[in-house]
Amino acid sequence: MKLSIIICTKDRPKDIGTVLGSLSRQSCQAHEIIIVDGSDHPVEDVVRPFQGVLPIVYKTLRPPGLTKQRNFGISQIDPTTDWVAFLDDDLVLDQDCLESFCKFASTEAQNAGIGLRIYEQKPQSRNLLRELMLLDKYPGGKLTLAGCPATIRSFDQHTSVEWIYGGATFWKRNILEEYKYDEWFSGIGYFEDVDFSYRVSRKNKLAICATAKCHHYHHQVPDEKMVRLGEWLIVAWWYFSRVKNKFNPIAVLWGMLWMSANNLIVGVVKKNPGRQKAFQGNLKGLTKILTNSFDTNSSFQK
Repeated sequence: MKLSIIICTKDRPKDIGTVLGSLSRQSCQAHEIIIVDGSDHPVEDVVRPFQGVLPIVYKTLRPPGLTKQRNFGISQIDPTTDWVAFLDDDLVLDQDCLESFCKFASTEAQNAGIGLRIYEQKPQSRNLLRELMLLDKYPGGKLTLAGCPATIRSFDQHTSVEWIYGGATFWKRNILEEYKYDEWFSGIGYFEDVDFSYRVSRKNKLAICATAKCHHYHHQVPDEKMVRLGEWLIVAWWYFSRVKNKFNPIAVLWGMLWMSANNLIVGVVKKNPGRQKAFQGNLKGLTKILTNSFDTNSSFQK
């Protein structure tokens, strides 16, 4: 099996060095690793020491944008490759991660997309209140009636899903020939994975491989950016659920209002300034969608 890996990065030299170190220790190696660097200060100096160890193709792309970088990476892959992985730059893969993926992909050939099992996604029990809010759907990995992606839990066995995250995911090459990432999402890059994988899942099977594991050292969003994030989550959710799909508008607004209320309650009760700012952003986003004042023809920029 030929495996190509695409890593989109921006201004994270330490992270890119860590994930490349993780890839260099794999028991099964990729056919090629394409790095698409959108950094203000390119990370080529960090990449260069690994080029003698790994089959790296280093590219820069400016101005950056996550879905834009992914589409560019797709255009660079070897046309003879079988599977293409998108890996976030803040992952650390178990040493047998790629080998476990290859075994699963070979034996479960019906899957068009496969997600890794992320240690940081802990098992979660059923939450009936969040289900009533249309913010979750047990056991996870599905879309609620509001078009909200239910959390992907840490599954102990291979599990079929309707969506998979964007940065710890493998796709059959022919899928990437048929589907492209929507560059409207490039500005901030939330919900783009739901949009892409849900479209694919309408005609193809997706799964989480329980034996291919990694750590995701996620970067927390600074409090000063939480207003923008809160606004984006509402606008992107609406764009996905109503502009591109036809989820029930009342259900969508119900879920959005409960998410916003939850941010307000947690922000006030726990004196969490980040959640308070997210609520402020939620209100701005709700105003935009209710007045139809957001642009569906251009990306939502930071």
